[in-house]
Amino acid sequence: MSDHDSIRHHSGYVSEQQVIHKCLGTYQDIFRNMPLKWYVQNIYDSVNRKGYNISYKDVYLTVRYFMKDERETCPHCYGEIDIKL
Repeated sequence: MSDHDSIRHHSGYVSEQQVIHKCLGTYQDIFRNMPLKWYVQNIYDSVNRKGYNISYKDVYLTVRYFMKDERETCPHCYGEIDIKL
C-alpha cells in the first residue's frame, strides 16, 4: 500500500463504489428526501476530499444505482443532472 493510500480516509475499502456507498449512507442518515442531484454533488465533493479521484459521472451512476428504489430516474439518460466529463 502506498503512503497516499494509507492516509486516505476510508482507505480500507476495496472499491470506489464502496466509498461512494459509505458516503451515501452517511448523507441519507442525516439528510432525508433530498433530490438526487444534491446527493450526487455532495458525495462527489466528499469522496474527492477524502483523496479519491472519482469522476462526477461515476459518482452519479453509482448513487443512482444505490438509490434506484428510492428515487425515480431515467435509466437511458442523465435526466436533469449535468454530467461534468
